[in-house]
Amino acid sequence: MTTPTTIYGSASVSDLRARTQYEAWLLEAVYEIVDQRLAVEGVDELIYPPNGAAPAQTIYCLGRIVIGDWRPGFLKAGAPLVLVAAFKLLDMLLEWILAENGQSSTHRFKQKIAALKKAAVRFPPIVKTRPWLQERLIALYENLEPLRGTIIHARDFKRSGGELQISSSKHGVIGAAVTISATDLHNLALVLVSLLRYLERTWTIDLFREKRIRRALDELAHLHGLSPLGQLPPGFLTVRVYVPDKDPIQWDIERIRRDVASKREGQDVIFDLRIISISHDGGSVTAYLIPWDQLEILTSETSKTRAELSRYAVEPPGDLDAAAIAHEMASR
Repeated sequence: MTTPTTIYGSASVSDLRARTQYEAWLLEAVYEIVDQRLAVEGVDELIYPPNGAAPAQTIYCLGRIVIGDWRPGFLKAGAPLVLVAAFKLLDMLLEWILAENGQSSTHRFKQKIAALKKAAVRFPPIVKTRPWLQERLIALYENLEPLRGTIIHARDFKRSGGELQISSSKHGVIGAAVTISATDLHNLALVLVSLLRYLERTWTIDLFREKRIRRALDELAHLHGLSPLGQLPPGFLTVRVYVPDKDPIQWDIERIRRDVASKREGQDVIFDLRIISISHDGGSVTAYLIPWDQLEILTSETSKTRAELSRYAVEPPGDLDAAAIAHEMASR
């Protein structure tokens, strides 16, 4: 029996990594091949010009055109494999949780599902503190299991353009057809690989990444059968402003909030603020990067001394023409 003092310790995390290494690699590799990476990358920017005019938005995305590209066809053909690999990853994650709680190993899904629903089962803190995640993981497990069984044992499913239509064929009873789209498969992989990486501590969960999981689970509501969480599409920006190098340093946080909301209408956006402070002659440049959680508590008339901002100091961007920026700021 696993004791409370050792549950989910470093040895347990190593065991989880060993259990899930192949399936996690496969899912990441599949979406790497088709340029739909599961990790967060390419944070967009909203940059205010030095003259104080309306900001310009830079959206980072990955895209390549390859004549005769085989990759989209690969993902369409491999949709059943992606679903089976995703379910296997979910199965091993939940088996690991049961093992940490001292449950005997079993190949019977019905027994594992019943055990997971017991109040006495202790989930890892990252899941336990998010009841909405725990509930939806179990529901996905319960609802996807018979569909996975059809693919593995009956092979009675239809595949069209990366979309799967599968009917449960458990115990010889054919159920209603369930449609699993290419987007559903990506969302499923995103949730499971992200959760695994957070449990392993190779990725760090934050508010934006949590919102990504919530949104993915909302889009999977037809598969887990629980009510949507109401998560808007999440967004993350780095906003850049140029300010004169005075003490205190001032900027208009309310204007930034309005502009972000306007540029990303219908999204749930958080942003970091990069302040570029430049002397009147362009001879001195200082940069500060204030994280989103510190910006949320700021008022409309924001003013901070250099000393207060010093803990946010970062290297200025390397492509700045400080003299030209200083000249442009002077024209405000």
